Amino acid sequence: MADFDYQKMNDYVTADPEVAKLRERRIHSRKKIESLKNSARSHICKMHGLYLAKNAVIDKFQYEPAGSEADEILENITGQCSECWEGEWQAAEEVVFDGQLSCAVAIGNLAKQIYKLIEDINLMTGCIETLEDELRKQFRTKFFKDQKAIKEVEQ
Repeated sequence: MADFDYQKMNDYVTADPEVAKLRERRIHSRKKIESLKNSARSHICKMHGLYLAKNAVIDKFQYEPAGSEADEILENITGQCSECWEGEWQAAEEVVFDGQLSCAVAIGNLAKQIYKLIEDINLMTGCIETLEDELRKQFRTKFFKDQKAIKEVEQ
């Protein structure tokens, strides 16, 4: 009677096309998650940069009061009075806030996609484990059936 060969059983399970297909899909999903995480990191960096820009603008308003001389220089350079220029800066702050908001929405959408892929991976892993267990059981059954047939022939 031959010894049970675990390597052959492993090869049998690995060769199954359904198992191989699920493993490929799981690998693809993991790569997609990494890609989405990198994109989210990029959006977080952009959001932080916009935060720094917004703080710089706010600091400029709060800590550098303009005198009449500064108003004249500003008007010569920009063609706008200081009140008009302040309105432009406030509009710029709104643009920065809108950028931050869009980054936050993008990060939220990426997180939803990542969580969906993680859920899919967990389901695939469960299916793979179930299929592998069933294939191992089939291999063992066939092996012992073959061994029984060989034993009967030998007698």
